[in-house]
Amino acid sequence: MRAKIKASTGVPDININDLVTFCAIQALLAVPDVNVEFIDGKIHKHREVHMAFACDTPRGLMVPVVRDAHALTAGQLSVKMKELTAQAVKGTVSPDDLSGGTFTVSNLGGLGIESFTPVLNPPQVAILGVDSIQLKPVRREGRIEFIDAIGLSITFDHQVIDGAPGARFLKVVKEKIENVESICTI
Repeated sequence: MRAKIKASTGVPDININDLVTFCAIQALLAVPDVNVEFIDGKIHKHREVHMAFACDTPRGLMVPVVRDAHALTAGQLSVKMKELTAQAVKGTVSPDDLSGGTFTVSNLGGLGIESFTPVLNPPQVAILGVDSIQLKPVRREGRIEFIDAIGLSITFDHQVIDGAPGARFLKVVKEKIENVESICTI
């Protein structure tokens, strides 16, 4: 899909991080128990997905938030993430754009990191870690083939989410990524 986007004209430059974030949003809609906050000992469920994403800046880590990300196409999400990233790097991002996230995606894949454990951003109860794309051998019909595979990890607050529901969410993210062309409109 990324190759098709690059070959298209008049389409936003949607990168791998944008697509993974879009898939995470779709997974949060399918598994809403992960799109919650834990505040003062109480669980606060959210229908809206306010997607936070880790952003490296000259002043250190910032985590801008795309409000109502669930209502955006992949192209709209990409444009908004790029706008917020540019503002964060320049130091002009609004404090309002750095708060209110219901879930965070942290991507270290561009740095070649094959595996990491992302740190929670309270009061959020989960964060998705995105690793680099690596060649991986898989067995198909008795033959070994090499495919590009992206690593994913999740950290969640066990006060709110047990291992099995957290793993089910990660499984849905994986399925969304594997079928991104069928769920993604630009």
